[in-house]
Amino acid sequence: MTPFVTTAGMKELERLVDRSGVSYQEMMEQAGQSAARLIRDRWPLEGKRVLVLCGKGNNGGDGFVAARLLAKAGALVTTALVQGDPATPESRTAFARLPPGAAVTRDLDLTVRELAGADLVVDAIFGTGFRGQVPEELEPLFWAARKAGKGGVPIAALDIPSGVEGDTGLYHRCIPATLTVCMGARKPAHLVNWAGEYLGELAVGSIGAHPKVEDAFPGWLAALDLEDFRRSLPGRSHTGHKGTNGRLLLIAGSRQYPGAAVMAASAAVRSGVGYVRLASTSRVCKLVAAHCPEVIDTICRKNSRGGILGDQETVSALLGAAQGSDAIAMGCGLEADQDTLAIVRAFLRQEKPLLLDAGALTALALDPDPLALLAEARCPLLLTPHPGEYARLTGTAPEHNPFDKEHTITGKTKITLLRKGWVTGIFQGEKQLWHFGGCDGLAKGGSGDVLTGILGGLLAQGAEPFQAAQAGVWLHGRAAWLCAQQWSCRGMVPSQLADYLGAAFLEAEQEEG
Repeated sequence: MTPFVTTAGMKELERLVDRSGVSYQEMMEQAGQSAARLIRDRWPLEGKRVLVLCGKGNNGGDGFVAARLLAKAGALVTTALVQGDPATPESRTAFARLPPGAAVTRDLDLTVRELAGADLVVDAIFGTGFRGQVPEELEPLFWAARKAGKGGVPIAALDIPSGVEGDTGLYHRCIPATLTVCMGARKPAHLVNWAGEYLGELAVGSIGAHPKVEDAFPGWLAALDLEDFRRSLPGRSHTGHKGTNGRLLLIAGSRQYPGAAVMAASAAVRSGVGYVRLASTSRVCKLVAAHCPEVIDTICRKNSRGGILGDQETVSALLGAAQGSDAIAMGCGLEADQDTLAIVRAFLRQEKPLLLDAGALTALALDPDPLALLAEARCPLLLTPHPGEYARLTGTAPEHNPFDKEHTITGKTKITLLRKGWVTGIFQGEKQLWHFGGCDGLAKGGSGDVLTGILGGLLAQGAEPFQAAQAGVWLHGRAAWLCAQQWSCRGMVPSQLADYLGAAFLEAEQEEG
């Protein structure tokens, strides 16, 4: 796992460090020293023209410390106050410590011209707390800095490239870095899958925190990595057979969404599971058989909308099929109606591991108290909503920043929540894990169906819901990257993803060996 903090978490960590005896001023000094040292390690400075772009906040204060030390190392430093004089007590103190006669400018036009002749640029304008868009008056400076970087001038960003939001990695305009020195800890923007657009090399600088303070800090979050994937995969025996590798019951598809069942089933059979049984209408079963002959059919009666009928006879037949399975995955392409709700209610009362996604979750939200139904479930539950589905279940609005959300569903001990999005959160009780993998090629209808197939297959192979979620999101994200390398994020389609699962497995196994 890779530790990181949110921007709010970093502020709290700094408060704890301050209480431990390391003042905010000393933290700024340590941060600037770390940045200067890492810059000196990478580029020769003697006689080189270095332009340090400083904002009015504490990020600019880090820049003042770095400017002082780079000048001491022999660089010809110009410090540009691109937002005017420093506005915080710490940054004002750091500015006052610049050596007598240091070159300082407040002229934006002159700073833009200086960029053209710089040998190295230090970006200390905005920190991780930046939100929204770059002020209009700074846009010419940002354009000139980007041009300098494209022309081969190294750019060292302090904490984060200016213009990027620390908790989301979103930006309207930013200054891409050659080197980013993040202070104290990684933030979400250092981990998002598109960080390569602006981050450059990432190095972690110090703020002077004592290891005991960092170890005791309760705000650390964890990002899923390859080792987590390997540890969470269910075991597999060389002497096993199809019966010992798990049996998945997949309840999916309708007249309106037949392809969802195809994509979920195709992914499930490539997850390592021994058997996949599809329960759906005759039309959907025929379509899946044409694409995926390994799947076994259980044909269900249909309702007037072309979905699975939720009468007592059909529900009893589905529960009978569940008895011969090791796990159930339900929801891909199901109609969000009362028939589906009846099936969901029945399956919450059985004891096999159950995954609910898509139509099953939307149908569940039709119940007067869906959270009460979930709380009373007898089975281990894995829920995989996207932000809209989660909002319908909980009565909350989708959020811009998922780290601001309190995940109330996870207080139920049998529930594991996998919240999909640009960052995926996995929650169970007090446990939480975040996944920044994948790519924007997954932002297409059907990607979630593939994930459900993978997760269902892992559950059927014996993985606990939290472990299945870890392995499933990593595998799904890695397959997406491999697919995008051949077809591009724009050109790839979800129905191709299952074909890349084998390559993702092989890649992980080869690296492990």
